[in-house]
Amino acid sequence: MTLPQTPPALPTPHPLAIGEWRIEPLEGVIWRDEIKIPLEPRVMALLLYLAEHAGQVVSRDELETEIWLGRPVSYDALTSSIQKLRKAFNDDARQPQVIETLSKRGYRLIAPVTHPPPSASPPTSTPATRQRAIRSRLLPIAITVLILIAVLLINRDTLWQAGDTADDVPTTPISIAVLPFENLSQEGDQAFFSDGMTDDLITELAKRPDLFVISRESSFLYKQPLSDIREIARRLHVRYLLTGSIRRADNKVRFNVRLLDGIDGHPLWAERYDGALNQLFALQDRITRDILSALNYASGGSETPVVSRQSVNSEAYDQFLLGRNQFFKFASKPENRNARQFYQQAIALDPNFAAAYAMLGWTYAFDAMNGWADDRAEALNEAQRLAGQALSLDPNLPTAYFVSGLVYREQGQYMKALAEVEKTLTFAPNYANAHVLLATLLYYTGSPQEGLEKIKKAMRLNPHHPYNYPFHLGQAYFILGDYQQAIDAFNQGLQSNPSSERLHVWLAAAYAKSGQVADAKWEIDQVLTLNPDFSLERIKRSFPFKNPADLDPFIEGLRIAGLRSAQ
Repeated sequence: MTLPQTPPALPTPHPLAIGEWRIEPLEGVIWRDEIKIPLEPRVMALLLYLAEHAGQVVSRDELETEIWLGRPVSYDALTSSIQKLRKAFNDDARQPQVIETLSKRGYRLIAPVTHPPPSASPPTSTPATRQRAIRSRLLPIAITVLILIAVLLINRDTLWQAGDTADDVPTTPISIAVLPFENLSQEGDQAFFSDGMTDDLITELAKRPDLFVISRESSFLYKQPLSDIREIARRLHVRYLLTGSIRRADNKVRFNVRLLDGIDGHPLWAERYDGALNQLFALQDRITRDILSALNYASGGSETPVVSRQSVNSEAYDQFLLGRNQFFKFASKPENRNARQFYQQAIALDPNFAAAYAMLGWTYAFDAMNGWADDRAEALNEAQRLAGQALSLDPNLPTAYFVSGLVYREQGQYMKALAEVEKTLTFAPNYANAHVLLATLLYYTGSPQEGLEKIKKAMRLNPHHPYNYPFHLGQAYFILGDYQQAIDAFNQGLQSNPSSERLHVWLAAAYAKSGQVADAKWEIDQVLTLNPDFSLERIKRSFPFKNPADLDPFIEGLRIAGLRSAQ
């Protein structure tokens, strides 16, 4: 995404009226007569933006860009925020009086917007709204700061922060980030191909235990690289950066590869590679060996050979890359199903394509994890079958062990899951998602301190991580009884996924256990707004700890917050 060069116009922070409702941005509330309703800062910002463009159709893309400032967010983040606004205004989506939805176009605020004089005062606030108002009072300043941060790309920084200087980058093990290779192909849309080549290089380098390799999720945020390469190295906390370009024409491919020093930005090594598409995998192995040689030379080490991967035909590989490009959006059920179709086509073209079986299995596990599967147990069984098929073709494939571990975790078979994730890390010690999986297994089975260290390592490997990383960090802190650290982590996760039910639920419990009962009750209200049937029984089924007693502090916190058993 290309970020704006100058900050966009900000919504007014002054009080305004929408229909019969008075909007108090500094207080974070809307009110009418004796009814006063607090809004989350992000939901208030959304309302202000719609009010600023009253009567105009505002697209989803524009709202996600302006309100979330380019952060990776879940597909439902905007939808749930609109739902919260509709509930606050008691607005009917079928016969709207405030916010209108226009299919495939966006949203429009249709109620009249006025700016009355600041003479009227809202009703006396309750303790809950007073606490919320204190946190919301600096909302306009926060919006300004966030937009400036977006311009500088700092808004993508996470709970784990890189050092302030390039000298802080680790020297042991050798640390490197592979930035997305530039697509120079003239034939149609070949971005998936250059992205796939970058992904393959990351995967191969990540198998090396003597390297510290930044994950693809963080590296791919720099598709539009900064002018100062040293700043990228500082943000990713690495010593070396690999950049390059790919040109694909007819049946030939050309790679240009450069290794850069992250401290001074100077090139340490550069090479050009030409070959035929039917020799692509041998060419990739040659590039990987040369990169390792250059890294070892730069750091004073010695070269270690790379094990060549199993080759597949080029058409099947294209389908695999298209599937991987679709899958890693982690966006929605349709995107996941589209990725599945590409993997199935890859397997049809090459029945011995182990990685395609593993990724196909992951799509089924992902369906089960997100509640998208018609039959959850059946989806998990299919994921496990496909992971087994992949391992029968390639017993050293990390992704297959990872998928198998995911399935066992979702089935509550934690010891089997631990065995699988340990195998994953044996073959891919830099696999950030595997460290996340291991962290969850450790704190679910009674080792929260070890789990905390694993999730922190995952965040170092993936510094621009998605929302589930701080969620699991918060869980580990909660289980350890460090509720304030848990609150900070859950709130950080909500910045990129404000609609996450589980983040609101665990944040409510953390607030309650830390004595902030009013905030805890407010968080539970956000959950019940979107899911009125939510209950303690569902929670007990969703987080099956090995020792049920480990869940007791969480359940106690939710009871304090006001969550009750199903009627």
